[in-house]
Amino acid sequence: MMADNVIPFRKRRNPKPDKRPKRNPSSPTALIAVVSVAAALAAVYTYFSLPGSPAHASAFARCGIIRQNCVVDGDTLYVSGEKIRVADIDTPEISEPKCASEKALGERATERFIELVNAGPFQMQAWPERDEDKYGRKLRVLVRDGRSLGDILVSEGLARTWIGRREPWC
Repeated sequence: MMADNVIPFRKRRNPKPDKRPKRNPSSPTALIAVVSVAAALAAVYTYFSLPGSPAHASAFARCGIIRQNCVVDGDTLYVSGEKIRVADIDTPEISEPKCASEKALGERATERFIELVNAGPFQMQAWPERDEDKYGRKLRVLVRDGRSLGDILVSEGLARTWIGRREPWC
């Protein structure tokens, strides 16, 4: 026996037809759209990867998430996504300093290094003894107008000439 407020469920005999036209995912229109998007992405990537493109002409800032053209500290930077260790100098650490004065001097060296790399074009010369350090960073001397940018930091008291090993800053 059925209650008066209950409606019996019945399956619909003839389902309503779908009024939307069915699209074939392999249609020429879909293929053209996918190929167009891929070509546009490839063009953008190529444009920003070429020497002299805006990515290479952009200003260096402190590194963040994107490590394209940025400064890590007073003697390490990324150029076009490649990590470079300035080979002719050593600057105080900012990530794991041994004392407050090392941290402060390291911050000053980093800020000055950012100014120097943004002051105009520079060349990167290979270090004569090795191409990479033990961390996989390319060892390079940064030169502008025949003068090492590292030598400028040394002359300003913000770095030491590299002697083959680290010396304490504290």
